[in-house]
Amino acid sequence: MTSMSITPYRNGDGNAIISLFRTTYERDMGEYWWQWRFKNNPARPSVIQLAWDGDILAGHYAVVQAILSVDGREVPSGLDVTTMTHPDYRGRGLFRTLARAAFERSAESGVAMVWGFPNRNSHRGYIQDLSWRDIWEIPTLRWHIPEPFDFPTPSCALAEVHSFDERFDALWEEVMFSHYVMVRRDSNYLTWRYLANPTEQYRVLICQDTSGLLGYAVFKRYSSELQVVDLLTKDDAEIGRYLILEVARIAHQESLEAVSLWLNVANPLHRVLERLGFENGAPITYFAGLILRTDVLDERVYDYRSWHLTMGDSDVY
Repeated sequence: MTSMSITPYRNGDGNAIISLFRTTYERDMGEYWWQWRFKNNPARPSVIQLAWDGDILAGHYAVVQAILSVDGREVPSGLDVTTMTHPDYRGRGLFRTLARAAFERSAESGVAMVWGFPNRNSHRGYIQDLSWRDIWEIPTLRWHIPEPFDFPTPSCALAEVHSFDERFDALWEEVMFSHYVMVRRDSNYLTWRYLANPTEQYRVLICQDTSGLLGYAVFKRYSSELQVVDLLTKDDAEIGRYLILEVARIAHQESLEAVSLWLNVANPLHRVLERLGFENGAPITYFAGLILRTDVLDERVYDYRSWHLTMGDSDVY
């Protein structure tokens, strides 16, 4: 470790990061994805710590900032993404060193919490070495669409749209207090997260009536199912039910087998979907985090029931 240089990201380091990603994961990150994820995030600048052995980039730890709504307050937080150690430098403690440096810089910039979705290989390191707290093991809620199935007529107007406009801002302002913790979902964030994504193709379904937008679902195809990667509605489980059933109808129409999503078991919609035949199962995803600013957040954020989480809150989906 004494020969390593630990530095924050500097302009011009992007090519080395992309190369390290290729070496670590044996696939390409791509310049456009790098720019989208780390440079164009509408929240605040990402915190990136790098370990150098001379001109060789040996390690990378990044915290992509995300604004949380915590009981209606806007709180800066950081999503842990794309942790990497060059294969020749593993076992030297770079993960722990880089993470702690990133946490220190994040806290200094006002970030109150870091959180993320450790995989099976890294989970123990986050808990044991970085003092993260397990919050939830998130199951995948899935429905294998029965044949035949009589899809009901909704009480709202359902339509696919191709942009996030001021209606989504109005919805966000109305529902931001409905969950204790969730990522801010205004039109700016939604446009960046889904429509500007350079590698995934998302579709957006809305439910509205004469009063305005009642809710939306963002979904994409994966294998033989449609994944609902984001879902936000007014405080009415029926709105969510109509949206999910419409996604299922689209899946059925496109000869797909199932619909899947993440949904907190404390959400009333969960019971509604269970009655339809949705079941929790694999894959199961670790969700964990660490409070950096105890003057801003308390331990309620370690209770999974406090969170509104969807697949889109992860960088995987």
